[in-house]
Amino acid sequence: MERVWGPLNGFYITAYAAAVGDGERFCSYAKVCWTRPDNYWEAECAFKIFGGEQHRSLEGALTWVSLEARNEVSLLPDQARALAERRQRHHVPVPRLFATAFFRHRLA
Repeated sequence: MERVWGPLNGFYITAYAAAVGDGERFCSYAKVCWTRPDNYWEAECAFKIFGGEQHRSLEGALTWVSLEARNEVSLLPDQARALAERRQRHHVPVPRLFATAFFRHRLA
């Protein structure tokens, strides 16, 4: 099972949950993405989060990892939001985005 949320502070979150072992427990993963992904597997992400593997339901696993991802996004500095919004607006490749942000900061 997978889902996509966002934007949240300029980022999108996609999450995936699946049964573990005998199917009585579930694991979850999330990706925090620069742009809205079509699905979890092909998402171009800024970073990934493991949500654990001891959840009692698919829905619980997805909820937990989405809360973890939202928490991580909320803790990012304001510059990260600005970079994410610039990436979405201008479709700037990630290496170029960081290089221009670095040089802009250094020249200021």
